[in-house]
Amino acid sequence: MKDLFFSEWHRFQRHALIVAVCHGLVLLFMSRITNVLQLPDDDQGMMLAIYMVLGLALAMVQVGSYRKPNQWLWLIHRPLPPTRIFAALSLSALTMLTLTVFVPLLLFVFATDVFTTHVVDTRHYVALFHVLAFSMMAWFAGTHAILSRNKVTVAVLVAPFLLAMHLASVWSLVLPVLICLAWLTWITMYSFRADRSAPIARSSVLLLTALPLQLGFFLLVFHLSKVAVSAVELMANNNYPAETVLASDKNAGAWLRSFSQNGFIKGLEGSQDPKAAEWREQIPLLEVAELVPDLERFPLRNQISNLRARWWDAKSGIEWTFSHDRMMFHGRDPKTGADRGWWSATGAGDQDAFSQIPLSGMTSSELFAIDDATQRQHVLLHLPPGERFVGRPVRALDRTLVLTNQRVLAYREDRQAASRFPPLQLDWQLALAVGDGEVPTVGIVELLDGWLVSLFYFVPKELDGFESLALPWQQVVYIDATGNPTVVGVSKNVRDVNVSIGRAPLVPKAAWWLSPILYTLARWPGSALDKGLTQPPQVAPLPVVSMFYPVAVVLMLLSCGLGYWWLRGSQINAARRRLWLASCMFLGLPAFFSLVCLEPRASRV
Repeated sequence: MKDLFFSEWHRFQRHALIVAVCHGLVLLFMSRITNVLQLPDDDQGMMLAIYMVLGLALAMVQVGSYRKPNQWLWLIHRPLPPTRIFAALSLSALTMLTLTVFVPLLLFVFATDVFTTHVVDTRHYVALFHVLAFSMMAWFAGTHAILSRNKVTVAVLVAPFLLAMHLASVWSLVLPVLICLAWLTWITMYSFRADRSAPIARSSVLLLTALPLQLGFFLLVFHLSKVAVSAVELMANNNYPAETVLASDKNAGAWLRSFSQNGFIKGLEGSQDPKAAEWREQIPLLEVAELVPDLERFPLRNQISNLRARWWDAKSGIEWTFSHDRMMFHGRDPKTGADRGWWSATGAGDQDAFSQIPLSGMTSSELFAIDDATQRQHVLLHLPPGERFVGRPVRALDRTLVLTNQRVLAYREDRQAASRFPPLQLDWQLALAVGDGEVPTVGIVELLDGWLVSLFYFVPKELDGFESLALPWQQVVYIDATGNPTVVGVSKNVRDVNVSIGRAPLVPKAAWWLSPILYTLARWPGSALDKGLTQPPQVAPLPVVSMFYPVAVVLMLLSCGLGYWWLRGSQINAARRRLWLASCMFLGLPAFFSLVCLEPRASRV
């Protein structure tokens, strides 16, 4: 084993050293134009993808060179058990990836920490081990695909993507990453066998190989079906929304104001309130304040990558970067690199740590104001435990309007307070109709004797690609001068608008019909980990769309029938056959596709 390890090391040591030097030079060049450690999650995600591609490439070159039958026989028939051959190759790959990926990153982070005033936290050092682990996972997946009868088995990488690749704390990701690493190590170790084209013998290895494939096919088939349904609806123009506006559009604000005014009028059309006709006449003349759930997430402490946690003080020329270790902002002059002190929860110069990481002048439960003259920070409002902002507060109608995951709130200023930034005083509040989960877009107008609030409930993100199956509805509420709410109008099944805010999850609720069990497995890791989401995904074992039930049953029966047809005449034992048929029955079409990849069909004479 030792001889094989050193043999592999000598084969690639020169190339590994060249890649390591080039990697270090690239990091040095990037540090001259940007702060690499504070890059946003999209950019750092691209860097991780490059490191994983490097792991895949190493597997293709290192293990792929043994694919020829004579070379494979020479390797596998050494006086070593296959598990020790696998250990030698994987340890040599780990050594080379450590040299080419981990060591340059470690030296770069250490030099940044010691020789510059940039913020370097413990999470940056821990994240390096995650990078190395994901690179090794890519090597395991590539090796497993090379040694398997079907190259599509590289889809075992779906397991770490779904289970461990989340924008969560580096500490909470340790267990998922170790599980995925052990998972891929186990199935790759048993890929080292004399007859590479033979079916997988061990049931445990078969199950651990089939499950990532099934999850991969589940995602592939769902997203292809989503594209197909969208194309059919577009060509047929059947129940397609009259106009679709994204929050990123330049005219989104004006369109939403017009939509809210029309929404108020439509919502009041069937109202039995005696003032409804008068309100409908007044609304086109009134200013409409808009609240939208446009905050997707807040930063978490020790998050593996970054949201926008820096801000620039143009007046003093200081760049403030948040330190997760000290839970304060660190000031730095980007021109000279000079240290400019710390900014705490109460302002510059103090040492009062933040309880949460702020983003754009607020945390998930607190709103701040900064006195530029005195460099002091003040808390304007604080939400109770369990409640969080889902949209940016809006200053309109002489109020500060707030949308949370539970309520709509209107605050007024305390004009008699001595402080320039006193805490806001609650004027009125309105509980959301469906509680924690479905958050509406809100329109507010001020009347002479109270307020009208329009709440439009529509969540297309969870029915991504199948929006025509949603049941959007609108509620209009009158709030009197004392703050008492009264529902004055309800409009069901509003079909003439599609408001899309934020990105759809990778596994929305609309995917339930394809395979209920795989839907639950694919969605569970994202809902179990705290990722700072303002509207965290929840696993819904039963969908609200009744059409999904018969479709799911038909697909499971079809998958079972196809599995029986594929295994007809096969020489596998009865227990293995029953295992596959049960998998096809309960997991649906993705299980049948994995069966095609992992079990060769009996040849016909």
